[in-house]
Amino acid sequence: MTKNPTKIILLFGALFLATLMGCYIYNTTTPIGENIKPLKDLGGPFELNSLDSTVSLEQYKGNVVVLYFGFLNCAEVCPSSMGVLSAAFSQLPPATYQHVQGLFISVDPERDDLVSLHQFAKYFDDRVIGLTGTQQQIDTLTKQYGVYFDIIDMESSELSYTVDHSSRFYIIDETGKLVGAMSHNTTPVELAAGIERVYAKSMAKK
Repeated sequence: MTKNPTKIILLFGALFLATLMGCYIYNTTTPIGENIKPLKDLGGPFELNSLDSTVSLEQYKGNVVVLYFGFLNCAEVCPSSMGVLSAAFSQLPPATYQHVQGLFISVDPERDDLVSLHQFAKYFDDRVIGLTGTQQQIDTLTKQYGVYFDIIDMESSELSYTVDHSSRFYIIDETGKLVGAMSHNTTPVELAAGIERVYAKSMAKK
């Protein structure tokens, strides 16, 4: 039976659009439908909860901070990205490593408890902390940093839900200013080099 070429074209077109949307979600710093903000207009102070205490960005002044937003039931992208972060940290010179802090921020506080977040973060590196807050705090912070996320119910799925979210490493300098946002496709070498550049600039100011 002869296949309908129009249906084939439409199918490939739909797949292409879905691929583009997936790339957008994982790499954007802007929620869909909102105007793109320059990096200088993103970032800023925040305060969230870890297993041990309340954590604020302010307390890490003098260090390079790397943020990653995700959730614990993320099957592939989050563990993979945290693996990149861990490998990047392992490549840093000792002096830089002592002045870097990784923060894994859960965008799903309803399901991600602080004990599990702590265990997840420490699995990758001792200098990574798992954080979350109220849903209002997370909504405010993700908007502040231009992070896209959307919790989607999936009744046919074993997990019953998933979270579409942008997947980037946000680099904050020693003054608390957001100075870089790198894709989850970044290699450990590239991320380590980005951290090193920010740290070197901070040392040059002293």
